[in-house]
Amino acid sequence: MTPQGAFYLYAGCEAISDDSAALAERLLGEAGVAVTPGLDFGFNRPESHLRFAYTTGLERLEQGVERLHRFLL
Repeated sequence: MTPQGAFYLYAGCEAISDDSAALAERLLGEAGVAVTPGLDFGFNRPESHLRFAYTTGLERLEQGVERLHRFLL
């Protein structure tokens, strides 16, 4: 059965940046990975969190994780 809802991770990024919006822009521009800054999702330290959607196929998720890995090295 295919899930009927969306699935997300709300992950802390404070070890990398204290500006989730700027980090989201860098990830898109430099790694080709689209994430959403925590600023769009409430008041739980949003500047130090990113939201990752995992609503695509496993192959694309693996590709995204590999791109994130290279970006973080």
